Amino acid sequence: MKAIARLAHDYAYDEIRISHEQNILLPHLPKQHLLAVWKGLQKIGLASANIGLASDIIACPGLDYCTLATARSIPIAQSLGVRFATRKREQDIGPLKIKISGCINACGHHHVGHIGILGLERAGVENYQITLGGDGGEDAALGNHTGPGFSAEELIQAIDRILDVYLAGRTSKQETFIRFYRRVGLPPFKAALYPGKTEAS
Repeated sequence: MKAIARLAHDYAYDEIRISHEQNILLPHLPKQHLLAVWKGLQKIGLASANIGLASDIIACPGLDYCTLATARSIPIAQSLGVRFATRKREQDIGPLKIKISGCINACGHHHVGHIGILGLERAGVENYQITLGGDGGEDAALGNHTGPGFSAEELIQAIDRILDVYLAGRTSKQETFIRFYRRVGLPPFKAALYPGKTEAS
C-alpha cells in the first residue's frame, strides 16, 4: 500500500481510487509516466495484465475477517489464483469473471459472476454453491444455481470441470465463456459437475 501511495504521489497527482471490482486506479496518470509506474508495480508483484481474466477474482473478506460470514472466501480465491497461475491457460480461457461471497449478504457479488461461488455453513462444514451465467454488464443477468454444493477441497476440481466443458465445446477462441453459456445453457455443466445423476437439485 505504501509503494502504491508513493507511485500515486510521484506520478499521479496523489490520487488513488478503488473500483467496485477491487482494482486500484491511478486516474490522472500522464502517459509519459506509464512505463515508470509499470516498473514500480513490477517490483511489488502487481504488474500482471490480468484484468477481466480468470485470476482477477472478486472475493469478500469471508470468515477470516468478517463476523457475518459463514465460509472462507480469500483462501478459495487464492487457490483458484494458483490454479490459473499459468499465463497460457488463463489466456486460453479468455475473459472470465469469478466472484466469491462468504455468506448470503453477497458482498462478493457472486450472483452476477460468470462463475459465482457462495460459501455457506452446512452442519458445521463449509459448503460452496456454484452459479453460472451471471453478468453485471450491459446484458445484466443473475447466475443459475447448478445444484448441490461442494466442499472446499472439491470446489477447485468442480471449477476445472466447468472450464473443461467450455474449452471443449466453444466454437472458437472468440466465443467467451458467457457467450458459450448463453448458447448451451446449464445442462452440459450439470452433467459434468454431477456425473451419474439424471437431475441434480
